[in-house]
Amino acid sequence: MRIFLIILISIYCLPSFADGHKTKFKDIKGFKKQFISMSEKKVNRIKEVKKSDGFPVYEGKTSIQFIVNREDAGCGKGKAQTTQIQCDGKGNRSRQELHLGNMNLKNKEYIYEYAVYFDETYQPLEKGAVVIIGQMHTDNKAKGCHSCCHFWFQDFKYKGEHVYSWASKAAYSSEPVVIGKIDNLKGKWTHLKFHVLWKLDETGRFKIYKNSEVIADLKNIKTLADTCTGGYMKMGIYRHRTIGYWNSDWESLQDQTVYLDSIVLRKPKKDEKFKKIK
Repeated sequence: MRIFLIILISIYCLPSFADGHKTKFKDIKGFKKQFISMSEKKVNRIKEVKKSDGFPVYEGKTSIQFIVNREDAGCGKGKAQTTQIQCDGKGNRSRQELHLGNMNLKNKEYIYEYAVYFDETYQPLEKGAVVIIGQMHTDNKAKGCHSCCHFWFQDFKYKGEHVYSWASKAAYSSEPVVIGKIDNLKGKWTHLKFHVLWKLDETGRFKIYKNSEVIADLKNIKTLADTCTGGYMKMGIYRHRTIGYWNSDWESLQDQTVYLDSIVLRKPKKDEKFKKIK
């Protein structure tokens, strides 16, 4: 009995590790699958929170809280593919992300939406580190597909200031689209919508909205990276290039918290579809 109690206490007192099983958040709609990314050998810090408990919620009664710690370098299951990494390099990467399932993108037209809330305690990273909060990853299935991502949203230092911005591996000639300074985004919700026509040639289009206002409309551009024809959305926090902290003062790499809500994938309505540019 004594041994049984010790085992039972140990199970309930140790941190819970992300098990990589399918997960289901009701604040995510339109995506067919939900997984915890790089879930092995790390603590899961992604959870649903309630408005009634005092947490920020964009709409409805709940949102998703993401907290990332410097030790959150996990591993994936199975064999690594092409440029995919099997495990996050401790010291250089940490993440708490949801993988939202593979999609065929070539010649498709989709609308992606989400609301983001930077916690009041959120502080940008220094030492050249970058924080990704939302990315469309490539699936590496097509021949010649070697890029990591089609596009991503990042907190990084741009022209001397920390900003949250959109950037694209495919639209290589496009400057980052600044959504806002991090200090101006903390403690409030920002709704983002991005309308994409996925093309391997320069006939694609990105249209980006912030709180229902168009902040960028990039026409006649390549929207699929390399020869890649598929991909998958990842939502949450992914930090990389943190090696500067690892090599100097690892303990100073702080936790970061964001909330995401109303994460939606949908096809454009008839009156929303892009018209062919003559």
